[in-house]
Amino acid sequence: MHPLAPSCAPLVLVDQTKAVRNRRRLGKPSFMTVMRMTIVSAAVLGVTAFVLWLKQESPHPSAAIAIRESPLVQARSLKSPLQTVQSSGLGAYGLKKGPMGAPIVEVVQPPLVKTPTATLVLPVWLMVDVPEFEDVKNARLSPAQTLDRLRQSLREAGARQMGLSVRFAMLNLSELLAMEPKAWAASLETPAASENRASAMLLTFYLSYLDRAGDGAGVKALREAIKQGMPEERAVRECLLAGRSVEDLEREMGRTFAEAGVELQFTRRGGLAFRP
Repeated sequence: MHPLAPSCAPLVLVDQTKAVRNRRRLGKPSFMTVMRMTIVSAAVLGVTAFVLWLKQESPHPSAAIAIRESPLVQARSLKSPLQTVQSSGLGAYGLKKGPMGAPIVEVVQPPLVKTPTATLVLPVWLMVDVPEFEDVKNARLSPAQTLDRLRQSLREAGARQMGLSVRFAMLNLSELLAMEPKAWAASLETPAASENRASAMLLTFYLSYLDRAGDGAGVKALREAIKQGMPEERAVRECLLAGRSVEDLEREMGRTFAEAGVELQFTRRGGLAFRP
């Protein structure tokens, strides 16, 4: 056979359109590959954008670097409106509507808060509520009847009967005037409680009805001075003693009660002493 003679093998017809199409597709990705790449790219972009936003929102630990913050961070650092207004200038407002539907702002005054009044703290020896004195205050007893009731109270407190008179051991005025509330409370469970109360009753009775003019001016001045804030020691010195020493007041008190049938023996316990 001649070398240039055509081969005797059967001819196979090839679709040129399909071949060209396959050659064109060799350099292009498939549809699924494109979708996967699109999804991955979108996810990466989203994560990158979130990281950048978070970095911008979070304040930098160094003040020199964190020059500018985002508006959201700046808004967080602002004080609330209630913190920027003085509390004394705030008022309660109620919103109402007028006849034409227009809003009307009505100021509602806050309720007044009543402050409790301060309790008047008087000396422990000043017997302000003594049943023995009630009839004297109301002028329902004569002087003789008043002294009889006083002597009876002293007998119940341990006074000795001396004929028509009574003898009572009373705590000296220096210790009685200096007695503090804690010392008075500590003696309530001891035999001294009866003597303390009787001594205080005698001193209060004398200052209220027998001292000087007998009108209780010293006790009234004492109460008013303490109410105005004067210390107790100064109030006793200026209102009750009024130029007298404690010994002078004690002698006057003993002499006046002796004339009324009450003999007082001033005793000492070694407690605190009043120093005018």
